[in-house]
Amino acid sequence: MGDALPPVNLGSGLRVASLAIGGSHSCALFDNGGVKCWGYEYALGLGDGNNRGDDAGEMGDALPFVDLGTNRRARQLFAGVDHNCAILDDASLKCWGSNTFGQLGLGDDETRGDDPLEMGDALPSVDLGTGRSARTVALGAEHSCAVLDDASLKCWGRNDMGQLGLGDAVFRGDDPSEMGDALPRADLVDD
Repeated sequence: MGDALPPVNLGSGLRVASLAIGGSHSCALFDNGGVKCWGYEYALGLGDGNNRGDDAGEMGDALPFVDLGTNRRARQLFAGVDHNCAILDDASLKCWGSNTFGQLGLGDDETRGDDPLEMGDALPSVDLGTGRSARTVALGAEHSCAVLDDASLKCWGRNDMGQLGLGDAVFRGDDPSEMGDALPRADLVDD
């Protein structure tokens, strides 16, 4: 530790704006809106099944940026155990990584970002409902929640213990009919 602990090399000329730390991976959001992730393969969004940072030559300029789409930049970055989400400069929300319980909110249970052609423009935005966007996001082990621009809360993913706050134990986000306007808001206060 101390002076003996080397800094993490993320590349030349980059300035880290914030970090998001998951269960087995780490991600950095840079001041230019770019994102780099290292650690466990599923959560990295780099289009292959390779861990990063565990072998020489994988970090620094050799570590690729996560492709969030043509001309897209991240404004905020969030990490769960094995998945990530970013609020982009166009106010859309994109999530990638493990998706066993629909925690990516894409209407299926397919992991995104560990195979070619799953990221960038091919990665859909999370449908939060007509005209809705995320103000902030929090990610659990296998579920996700977003505070929306109207101050309401929507959650999706694993729900076997009621972690979505919807008064049931039904998983949400692993079927196309469960997101968007069909995804109920969590009712946290009595009217």
